[in-house]
Amino acid sequence: MKTILFFILIFNSQYMSKRIGVAVVGLGSIGKTHVKALKDLEKETEFVKLVAVVDQIKSIAEKIGSEYGTPYYTTIDEVLRNSEVDVISIATPSYLHAPQAILAIEYGKHVIVEKPMATTLAGAREMVSRAERNEVKLGVIFQERYAPDIRRLKNDILKELGRIYLIESELKWYRDMKGYYKRDEIARSWRGMWNTEGGGVMTNQGIHTIDLMIWLNGEVEEVSGFVDNLTHDGIEVEDTAVAIMRYKNGALGTISQTVSMKPTTYQYRKIRVNGSNGFVEITDGSLSTVAIEGKIEESKSSVEYKKETIAQPGNLHKELLRDFLRALSEDNDFPINGKEGMKSLEVIKAVYLSSVNRQVVKLPLDVRIVV
Repeated sequence: MKTILFFILIFNSQYMSKRIGVAVVGLGSIGKTHVKALKDLEKETEFVKLVAVVDQIKSIAEKIGSEYGTPYYTTIDEVLRNSEVDVISIATPSYLHAPQAILAIEYGKHVIVEKPMATTLAGAREMVSRAERNEVKLGVIFQERYAPDIRRLKNDILKELGRIYLIESELKWYRDMKGYYKRDEIARSWRGMWNTEGGGVMTNQGIHTIDLMIWLNGEVEEVSGFVDNLTHDGIEVEDTAVAIMRYKNGALGTISQTVSMKPTTYQYRKIRVNGSNGFVEITDGSLSTVAIEGKIEESKSSVEYKKETIAQPGNLHKELLRDFLRALSEDNDFPINGKEGMKSLEVIKAVYLSSVNRQVVKLPLDVRIVV
């Protein structure tokens, strides 16, 4: 019996000491953020190892691979055959998320994917069902949930607000044609088109805000909205959107989003949560106002507007990736899983459907509906 226990302990020790091998697919600005975060985690933890990087442009893959001392590939097919790869981190253009995730899942790899997890609900649903069938984990990157002030709101302040009756959100950013949608050959190949981007400001930029609105107050029952392209000639998708939604708990929510903000030095993103005891405002991820009856009020003297909103700090990505990989190492659930990632995508698709049909749309949607 002692001999058997000894070998069990040795086996478990070896299993627990094995680092989880991660490969990053897509080495644009966000993919580089993934690579740096994973390399930092490799140094900071005992359960993470960056084992490969992938990009279809060989010079980019070679450069990043050399910079981080990591093998590089130019196709996802090659890296999936690498037995050291346990996890695929997907940071490619949106239309590739679902097919690449499904391919990786069929190879038995775990997947963490950038938002939107897919350009269609059918694609997202297929990712979820394939992951369940193959018994692998599927996570979606909504790193804004890791902002310290947003976590403070979620974990501590919300319960002091009383009954939440209204959540308001605004995203006022700017994206220009030359420097963003038509910046280079790759950008021109997918940005600004329904088939490849899946949507505009709501799907690409505003989805984080909608995810937070759901995370803070629960699932949505119905939506009504309008979307349009008002200032960006040369692209198909919306640059401006407004919507109203009713939560399952009866609260209402408002959404106002645009990438047409001028002057561009006044860009900002805001969520205001109104409750029976007071309200809280989050501006660009930080608490700007906390006003609750009978409590000390906190308020910043002025809003710090942004001049640039494309580059995002990588610290939140790192914390999310840490949690996902820790969940794998300990065989625990990761809270931002595929089903969770579908919730904001479904709300956005419902807004698109409402705008087209000029009617209130109830959730859940039929995933076969393509909008």
